[in-house]
Amino acid sequence: MWRIAFISTLLFLGVSAGALYYQWDEYHTEATKQSVLQHDVEATFTGKTIEVVHHIRGAVTNTYEVTVPKEVKDVSCVKQKQCAKQKNGKTIVHVPNTHTLSLTYRVTVAQKDPIFIKEWLIRFHTKQPQQMNISLTDVVHPKGMWAADGKLVGYVYKPSLSFFMWEKEGGQTVPLYFQTKSLRTSFDENVSIYTTKPLNDAERSFWRQSGVQTLVVNPFRLQYMTPTFVIIPDTSSFSDVQRAYVRVQLEERFPNSAVPDWIWDLLVSYMTKTEPVTKQAKRALQQLKQTLTKEEQQTFWTLVQTSDGQSLTMKKLDEWLGKAYGGNTTFFQNEEPYMTFTERKMLVVNDVKLPTTHVLLKDGQQLFPFVPIMRTLGYTVNRSGEAVFIEKDGARWRFFINDTKTVIQQWDGTLYIERTEFPKWFSVYISETSEEIHVIGQ
Repeated sequence: MWRIAFISTLLFLGVSAGALYYQWDEYHTEATKQSVLQHDVEATFTGKTIEVVHHIRGAVTNTYEVTVPKEVKDVSCVKQKQCAKQKNGKTIVHVPNTHTLSLTYRVTVAQKDPIFIKEWLIRFHTKQPQQMNISLTDVVHPKGMWAADGKLVGYVYKPSLSFFMWEKEGGQTVPLYFQTKSLRTSFDENVSIYTTKPLNDAERSFWRQSGVQTLVVNPFRLQYMTPTFVIIPDTSSFSDVQRAYVRVQLEERFPNSAVPDWIWDLLVSYMTKTEPVTKQAKRALQQLKQTLTKEEQQTFWTLVQTSDGQSLTMKKLDEWLGKAYGGNTTFFQNEEPYMTFTERKMLVVNDVKLPTTHVLLKDGQQLFPFVPIMRTLGYTVNRSGEAVFIEKDGARWRFFINDTKTVIQQWDGTLYIERTEFPKWFSVYISETSEEIHVIGQ
């Protein structure tokens, strides 16, 4: 609150918005590091337009590629005839040798209540760190509430105008929201909260821990979410809002992810400790709990959570699942109804390697592929319906698949025999090394 008091004092002393920026910037020195591209934005809302003066400091190159939102009109550069040009389909801004630049432009605003503007600032594309300081002077509404996707630094109401200031790291767009009807205003640690009614303890705790900087609970139907800026209707249920927001967080953490909706549903359910909504996510969560131990489940979720910045794919999910369990799987890639794994070790039968045949891991069992092993050992194997006939040197066996006394099991059309059952019926010996599983038989 001391920053709000500081800004309020300057305003009531008659300090202009532009002068305020530079006084505040001297006071807030960490934003002036040479390596930072500093944006100082002075915006004035006139009722029909937002008039913008966009100052740039700390440029380290003579040109920057920028995105000019379609809402932005009449772009010009102070003290330059022309600084923004089109080149190969891109908009390029030229910066003088002073490493500073001032752009002016305007944004047309629909006259309605509430006002929501998603994109209104020119964005600079650079790997250079960026910092934004934004002031908005509303000369039409001396009352009413403006909110932005940024950290609220201060606000002041005067008889003829209202003034707001935000700061934000990065060069992202900064959506704006305004409504004439007053809202309850509160500050909970780093969260600015505007609501029609007080939040309960569970809601306040969630938003406090979420990373949100601004929360607006409005009396309209408008809903919009970023990881730091949330607008929701006051009729929304907390559980629905919580799930929707966690999905926004996850999509931010795993950008450009090519996974179906049910994967997000599964991840959201884990993060919020709620039941999945989709049928596939429900089945996947059930399989995780049934197949993996609690320690293996925790390993899987830890592998997912510590992969921030990566794009999620079904293949990666299978890799993390395989690491947790200790085998290979295509559970996610093939969207299989049940979870199975295969041994990573090479299967060797009487010194003959079977590179395309693998031991199946399911329900804590090792299931050996029956037909290729037996044929490699010299047995004849035939099948008729549910019956399997085996013959060698005049000896004969007959088994029925998946009967009450299961010896031969079938999964995905492949016949298997469980490791401890194998030596009971046939003269085989099984051993393992760190890289191979050996079946030795006569």
